[in-house]
Amino acid sequence: MRRRIEEHRTRGRFAGARKLGESRRILGEHVLTADEILSAAQFPDQIALCGAPIEDHHAGADTRWVYLAEGAAYGIPYRCLVPREVDGLLAAGRCFSATHDAHASARSMATCMGMGQAAGTAAALSVAAGAEPRALDPTRLRTRLREDGADVGA
Repeated sequence: MRRRIEEHRTRGRFAGARKLGESRRILGEHVLTADEILSAAQFPDQIALCGAPIEDHHAGADTRWVYLAEGAAYGIPYRCLVPREVDGLLAAGRCFSATHDAHASARSMATCMGMGQAAGTAAALSVAAGAEPRALDPTRLRTRLREDGADVGA
């Protein structure tokens, strides 16, 4: 197996030499954008915060960095975890709903963990209520996340 992987890498058939930071994403009830990130947008249904810059990797050593204002953070809306056309599903972490540029900021591990905690909590609350995750009251979710020690912002 190792020999085959190395063979593909040296023949240019394998993306081992290039760092790929992006994966497939859902189309959610909300699509987070770079404008929202750079303006440190806050949302009534936000379930996590992020202050990471937009770190857009291109082929080779070319990386574009775009920073938020000093000390700024933006919110991750719960709606970014809720797929538009699929019921009974939440998508957290690197597959959440965002544009390419927004993904290049919010894909950091701490933010992905915050989304994961929110998705798990939302799933539990939805099951307890006998309702679909999209019908969950975001205020109830945010209250529970705060009780569990999460920083969901104002």
